[in-house]
Amino acid sequence: MNTLPLSPLSALRRDRSPQAAAPRLPLELGPPTVALAPTELLCRRGVAGACVQVQAGRVWLTETDDAQDHFLAAGEQHIVRGAGQVVVEALGPEVAVLTWLAR
Repeated sequence: MNTLPLSPLSALRRDRSPQAAAPRLPLELGPPTVALAPTELLCRRGVAGACVQVQAGRVWLTETDDAQDHFLAAGEQHIVRGAGQVVVEALGPEVAVLTWLAR
């Protein structure tokens, strides 16, 4: 019976250059993808510069010191301007799926 020695997974990689670490989201952002049931609210604070992308459904978004309310549908995004509180509510009968990205 012939056996071959098993190589560690790193030896199987063709590109041996150091791998850059994936960017980490600030702790305040929480999980990068969040599903909200209809009328469910999500509140986050201190996430200035973060990008909120709507993957599915529709949401209402408001933030401290921004007089304008934002209504976003699937495929749309919003950049958080201030470091205050951000409130997002799922609108309509379907679940809203959001992705938070650090910028």
